[in-house]
Amino acid sequence: MATINDLKELFAERDELSIASEVYGFTNFRTTRMEELTQEEIDALVKVHSPEKLDEQFNALIEELKMKEWRSKILALAEREGIKEPNSFQKFNNWMLLNSKFKKQLTYHSLKELQELHRQLCALRDNNKRSATKPLTKAWERKANQNINWN
Repeated sequence: MATINDLKELFAERDELSIASEVYGFTNFRTTRMEELTQEEIDALVKVHSPEKLDEQFNALIEELKMKEWRSKILALAEREGIKEPNSFQKFNNWMLLNSKFKKQLTYHSLKELQELHRQLCALRDNNKRSATKPLTKAWERKANQNINWN
């Protein structure tokens, strides 16, 4: 249960006009003074502006950025290995649903699952590299098509 002093500490760095306008909007235009707030309104304002809430939002943002980075790595690796075609996700989505470790779309993976999927694609890359040394395999043909000199 928060007190009016807790609320004043949170708003210590702000000017009176911005505090009054926030309180006015938060109370549905009932009052502009912090002293006239009900206990429920004080608790709600402290909860909205508490550092724990900001830390949770920051951590969620960091997690989303990490997931975006892993998705990008996975898509780049899949495109290099021929699983994903440029400007088309159909072949990649089919591969994800049929052959990937978790059998679901890329957007539904958690961070740990994305890391496992990246590990699977790295193993696929290594297998393709090894297979490209054997004649008349699919990996050998793809490597030969990449190495064609059109001059």
